[in-house]
Amino acid sequence: MVKYLCPKCGKNSYTTAEESFSPCPYCGFRFSGKYGSDRRHEERVREETAIVLACQGQHLDANTINFSQKGMGIKIGGEPPFLVGDTIDLSMSGLQIKAKVTWLNKLSNKSLVGLQRLN
Repeated sequence: MVKYLCPKCGKNSYTTAEESFSPCPYCGFRFSGKYGSDRRHEERVREETAIVLACQGQHLDANTINFSQKGMGIKIGGEPPFLVGDTIDLSMSGLQIKAKVTWLNKLSNKSLVGLQRLN
């Protein structure tokens, strides 16, 4: 367990997953110990769904971590061929979506990516 101060009310909050966004048990403000306040400001659905990314002529398999109306978090094996600020196309459950890469966290064998939906 890691202890963090809520950025809104200043009370202690505890977590075992510093990268996940959770509500403060006192005031309900959503934040992550690693990323700070929740910039989506809307409810996220935690669901792992297979998606295909199209970027720079490549098609890459990935999985959603969570999603909301305006964005999603995904994980991809290895290092992705795009950077923060790039626009990518993805296919999810028959939907074609254009998204902007808002953050990127490269780990040893996978990458976590934040996407903002553009259409």
